[in-house]
Amino acid sequence: MKPQELKTEFIRLRAENRSYNFISEQLGIARGTCENWERELKEQITSLKAEQLGELYDSYYMTREARIRRLGDTLGRIDSALDDVDLSEVPPEKLLDHKLKYIEALKEEYIDLTPPLQRLEPGFGVRDIVDSIGDLLNRIRSGEVTTEQAGRECLVINSLLKAYETTELKTKVDALEAVLEGRQI
Repeated sequence: MKPQELKTEFIRLRAENRSYNFISEQLGIARGTCENWERELKEQITSLKAEQLGELYDSYYMTREARIRRLGDTLGRIDSALDDVDLSEVPPEKLLDHKLKYIEALKEEYIDLTPPLQRLEPGFGVRDIVDSIGDLLNRIRSGEVTTEQAGRECLVINSLLKAYETTELKTKVDALEAVLEGRQI
């Protein structure tokens, strides 16, 4: 083997967690060479291990994307089976029950990708807060957000409303103080 081919094979074997003794026998290199190459090629070994682990996760549906794909595929097959079922002969309760469970499992995998509010625009007011509440209610009803996500958003909206009320109250108190100071003169 050429030196680069030996290093490539060394990377593969180390990514498989093979020992220096095994590698030195397989490749016909000294154990000291293995130790040197380990230091020199550490990043490539780590990268290959990560790639192999990612493939393993995907093959066993351990990543979120893989689980979503798998749940979606199964849901599609359930839908197809429901389309072909003669409801007079097969109790559809089981298929419908499975469909509802898969839909719920897909909802649990949902990640809100909406970018967070970067800053409040000038003139942000109570109408914007009311619109946010209505939007949240619609998303809860449609199942777009989980109960946990809705709870977090409610806390943010509630904080905005309190801040708005505090600002409005401060403005009114300041105006009242200005009127009272004008009368004391």
